Amino acid sequence: MKRTTLLACALLITAAAAAQDRRAAIVFDGQSKDFGRVLEGEPLKHVFKFTNKGDATLEILKIDKP
Repeated sequence: MKRTTLLACALLITAAAAAQDRRAAIVFDGQSKDFGRVLEGEPLKHVFKFTNKGDATLEILKIDKP
């Protein structure tokens, strides 16, 4: 009985530690875009592609525009 209890405690501690180590890891395909020469007032658009390479859910909570 004591061995079963100790084993159960060890498994719970291991699972809890593993759960705490999970992290999201955002990886962008590129970090900048050079549009070259453009006319003043010309609208520009670029999509930055990214992937979550981590093992936890990636949450984007805020986006700032310059």
